[in-house]
Amino acid sequence: MPIYDHLVGRHYQTNEEQPEMATDWNVGEDGKTWTFDLRDDVPFYRNAEPMDILFDADDVTLGFELLTGEGTDKTRRPETWAGRLDTPDKWVAVTPHQIRLDLPHINLDIAFLLSEEWETGIISRDHWDAVGGEDGYIDDPVGTGPWSYISLETNVGVVHERVEDHWRQTPYFHELEGRFIREAQTRLAQLITDEAHVGNVPRDLYAQAAISGLVVSRSTLPGRHPHLRLVYFRENNACFGDPPMPPPGGRQCGPNPGHDPDDPLRDVNVRLAMNHAIDRDDIDQGFFAGDTFPLVDYFPPWREDFKDEWAPYPNREGKTGAEGGWPYDYNVEKAQNFMAQSNFPDGFETTLACSPTSSFTENCDIAIKLKEYWEVIGINATVEQREGSLTRWLGQEPGANRMIIGSPSLDPICTAVEFWWYDDGGGYREHEEISEFKYACRQTTDIEERNKLAQEFGDWWVDNAISIPLVWVFDAAIYNPKYVSEYRVNLLHMGPIRYHEFTVPVYQ
Repeated sequence: MPIYDHLVGRHYQTNEEQPEMATDWNVGEDGKTWTFDLRDDVPFYRNAEPMDILFDADDVTLGFELLTGEGTDKTRRPETWAGRLDTPDKWVAVTPHQIRLDLPHINLDIAFLLSEEWETGIISRDHWDAVGGEDGYIDDPVGTGPWSYISLETNVGVVHERVEDHWRQTPYFHELEGRFIREAQTRLAQLITDEAHVGNVPRDLYAQAAISGLVVSRSTLPGRHPHLRLVYFRENNACFGDPPMPPPGGRQCGPNPGHDPDDPLRDVNVRLAMNHAIDRDDIDQGFFAGDTFPLVDYFPPWREDFKDEWAPYPNREGKTGAEGGWPYDYNVEKAQNFMAQSNFPDGFETTLACSPTSSFTENCDIAIKLKEYWEVIGINATVEQREGSLTRWLGQEPGANRMIIGSPSLDPICTAVEFWWYDDGGGYREHEEISEFKYACRQTTDIEERNKLAQEFGDWWVDNAISIPLVWVFDAAIYNPKYVSEYRVNLLHMGPIRYHEFTVPVYQ
């Protein structure tokens, strides 16, 4: 939401870390004690006007309470945040403008996690109390960001007004209206007819947009990175203590209804077969006009822990390793041999779920293409279109022999694996190796040691085909040059709904 600021900012084009509500921060030698120095001159805004409430440390601690599920049932991942931040007695307001976190374990990535990459926008404790808590704040949200909330109509749109003389960046436009339009052709039509000025459409409509006089603005970084998560569960949910209890927000203690020891996706030969049956160069050309980069899940090639050995197969330009190689080559004979060595030589049926409402608009079409590749090696995949969050669907309807198409995390690797971590009690958590790696990350403050651990973990991930990586994708925002002269941002995760305080208008 553009009405909120965060402790730590990200540059709108490079995604580099920068100060925002915190002016400075550091971590102690123990890797657990973090200190954030806070701004002392920023008001909250309501209806685009400054309130008589200035930001301070109490606002930060309220945000932590909500992230960890204190006093709310609406938190997305309370178990994950509780594992990171622990409990309120560990968040110390040293002064109104300095806060110290005494974390339960080593975590060198807290500044990243509290940045605007994630759901860590800062809200006002004074306003929260004045409006009676959660329900009142939902009806009347305020923040310190460059836009101020005006109205929201579910499934229709949201309106924001700019904050004049904002401390960080005053938007160029006076009003920002976001419209919720599912149909891509309708979005394009509104852009062409001047009813909307910035939006996103599938890649196969880029040419039509350009012919119609619209600008196709390529993202400054790869904004999407589709892969397949192979879903299988342990026999029992995570459970700790005496009496046994699940972790905060975790599943009920006891047997997991999604567990199936005979799930074909558990078989490493099956997973390798499925990976080698996919022509990723064809996906690159067919869906993205050749404008992608080979993906190794959770390991961006520009990060220092990347190993060239993970991407040994040349792409269509003949490049390998960090320069552009694939982790698995397209080789139907090799795929068939892996199937023959598996426990399912005659094939099997499976389910692949995709979300048509995802901001990654091509994912269901890609799922249908994957189904075609796998039919050649005896695997019959039923493609299911599911509305909304596929991860949440897995939590609500646990079941075996299923996959979802999504995006791997771009987080530092010691944080990224939290989404697969069995011990947090949620979702599809299976591999002991993931928990072992996470615990090892919590034992060292040495960056070189962390990189070594990450590479060992990456070796295991790639060799055992824990997932099915596809491609890094450069997204694009489409804008009307009669009204917008520039909108070029990183588009990471979110698409063209962020950073509109930097959207430059055409002046007349």
